[in-house]
Amino acid sequence: MAHRKVYLAVGRTNTRIYRFDPIDGDTRVVENVPPYEPGYTAMGAQYRGDDKEPLLLAVSHNKLITIDVAAGTLKDQVVDGLPSGPWFDGDMDPDGKILFVVSNPDVHSYAIDVAALKAVHRNAPGSGRWDDFAYHPKDGRLISVEGDNGDLLLVDPSRQPMKTVLKKGVFPPAEASTAAGSRKSYSATFFDQDGNFYAVDSAGNVNHLDLTTATIPDHSQRIGRGKVPVDALEIVNGAGRITPLPVPPSYDEIDVSKKFNRTWESSEPRGRVYSFDLTLTAVSKGSGKAEDVRRFRISFDLPSVKGAKAEASGVRVIAQDGKAYLEAENDQFLAAGSSRPITVQITVPGDPSHLPQEYPLDGLKVTRLPSR
Repeated sequence: MAHRKVYLAVGRTNTRIYRFDPIDGDTRVVENVPPYEPGYTAMGAQYRGDDKEPLLLAVSHNKLITIDVAAGTLKDQVVDGLPSGPWFDGDMDPDGKILFVVSNPDVHSYAIDVAALKAVHRNAPGSGRWDDFAYHPKDGRLISVEGDNGDLLLVDPSRQPMKTVLKKGVFPPAEASTAAGSRKSYSATFFDQDGNFYAVDSAGNVNHLDLTTATIPDHSQRIGRGKVPVDALEIVNGAGRITPLPVPPSYDEIDVSKKFNRTWESSEPRGRVYSFDLTLTAVSKGSGKAEDVRRFRISFDLPSVKGAKAEASGVRVIAQDGKAYLEAENDQFLAAGSSRPITVQITVPGDPSHLPQEYPLDGLKVTRLPSR
């Protein structure tokens, strides 16, 4: 099971949960989940159905931390047989019953039965600075990345030590964040359901590697020109799996402004239609540098209900798990520094009298895509 977003644990103390979309780089703190002062790592996701947010499970010292991102609750419970750590890698097994966590190189790893709150020791991980792993969706292998040299790793719990190198130097060496004590590690790793692998280092650099086949590429591809925006805090772990999309990931964000035009009631489906003019400007949002744009993608939140849709001319629309992606069908040249408007209509089902007069367009962003 998978969703459109995965989850980042951010901050070694007062740890917060962020939702992260590996396709467009959208990153937002989950405001209703409180920070956990002692901090936690080794996080996994337990999915509860297509229409529900997962439970996140992590460890802190000898405790299991359970985070319900939908309810906004966080609780800790002592685990029988679990030492006090420190902990680094973690992921839930494919059945969602066992959280497998790893400590220092020569120390036992542990399999935690999250229902029984009991831990059983397993083999030691082996040397290196690798701080997260993820189960491959096709063959169940645990995959990780060495922070110091970018080696792609296989973690085999039946081996002693568990770590073996699948291929050397696939990723660039990891960077640390500017937070005090930050590690130079790949601290958050994810797959999509097809086998595309994403690895995020402590500083927020995101890399993609195609592991959908048995052939391992020589080098990963870094996404975007900047880092995941988490206010210079350290990314300490990650959890989740995303549904695949037939679109390339891109975080190369350009300027966009919106102007609300009008709204009217619709009958099929019953609800409201909202009209906006979105003005795209060929200026990089982060640096302010004017650069040509040939292809682009607009993305924003869209309700995951039957009949919800977004429409615009000259774009292909994909809507999935609360997000809409409007991608230019062909090259649409926009000279550096120039602007162009695009009219977008958004249909939201529901009782028109209970729907807002202006749709909020949360998460609105536009990213530059490579020219075909």
